[in-house]
Amino acid sequence: MDAGGEVHAIFTDYCKAFDRIDHSLLLQKLLSAGIHGNLFRWFSSYIENRTQAVAVNGYCSKWCTVPSGVPQGSLLGPLLFNIFINDISCCFLHSSFLLYADDMKIYKQIQNTNDCQKLQDDLRRFEQYCNLNKLDLNISKCHSICFSRKCNVTHYLYTLKGTRLQNLTEVRDLGVIHDSKLTYELHVDSVVKRANRTLGFIMRSCSQFQSVKVAKVLYCSYVRSILEFCSQIWNPQYNIYIDRLECVQRKFMRYLQYKSKTYIDNYIERCSRHHILPLQDRRKIADIVFLLKVAQCKIDSPHLLSLINLRAPSRTLRRPITLSVPHSISNYRQNSFFIRAANVFNLMAGDSDIDLFNSSINSVKRNLFKDWFDVHS
Repeated sequence: MDAGGEVHAIFTDYCKAFDRIDHSLLLQKLLSAGIHGNLFRWFSSYIENRTQAVAVNGYCSKWCTVPSGVPQGSLLGPLLFNIFINDISCCFLHSSFLLYADDMKIYKQIQNTNDCQKLQDDLRRFEQYCNLNKLDLNISKCHSICFSRKCNVTHYLYTLKGTRLQNLTEVRDLGVIHDSKLTYELHVDSVVKRANRTLGFIMRSCSQFQSVKVAKVLYCSYVRSILEFCSQIWNPQYNIYIDRLECVQRKFMRYLQYKSKTYIDNYIERCSRHHILPLQDRRKIADIVFLLKVAQCKIDSPHLLSLINLRAPSRTLRRPITLSVPHSISNYRQNSFFIRAANVFNLMAGDSDIDLFNSSINSVKRNLFKDWFDVHS
């Protein structure tokens, strides 16, 4: 997208994915995964010969056998499902895919209609895979989207199970709304609306409370968590979005002033007085914390780890710079996570003495919070 290209992505959905896993097929895949002997017999006894009944008001139905599905609510449920679909990569010869349990995205960079046809061929192999493994696709929830900032994009109607997939301009994935241009304007709108509704409910509910601490705890738990969820993905670059998010906290700070009977005009001073960081600064700290988790393998992702570029200067610098920041030709890429986080890390690491690979993440968070309050106290 930074180079003006486009990516077509297919979002898929299964019908009751965890309930439709065939037990015989699952046991075969456990064997092919190298699970043998007593461990395999333990898994076999855990999966097979399950029965269930329904109990209502003291009455119980007849017991019936459960021939498919993995036990839900257990740690082994998602693990067994991941083992079951671990061979799904054989479907995608021309495209890439991302998996999170039963949520899968298939995507490919598109330059012409031939690339679209290759993606369609992979979808056809994926459909055959689902048929062989008795996985039922929910076509009504499968759709395609084109990520691009081009004026004229390649239009192609993708199909699954003989049905044309709906082409969307926005899609919600794991709680984040991705629009076709990846501006995340729609996500910011949604977050601000939800946070304002929740804040209004809290302010009405706390009208009789005298404790300011109770209001702060409720705000941080139910409102600020909405405003910060997955901010590493959608952290806004432009002031119009930054201000819209900050307005929610400004409203709460005015409410705190009323509750505590203190009147301070400046927003930053109000935040310092009540020991609450501005949201923009909290997002910067969240970027650094996520970067540290990747570098220290707290997040097990070799791909993300490979995107961290260490700087090796040819001469000693007065202010050492730890991370190399690649050149970007657009504001869009300039705000991508690893460029944005590298800039923030280089700016703040020297002052706070942060070691990328050895510093304790909790101590880094405490020190960054403390530094902010020391500066603005």
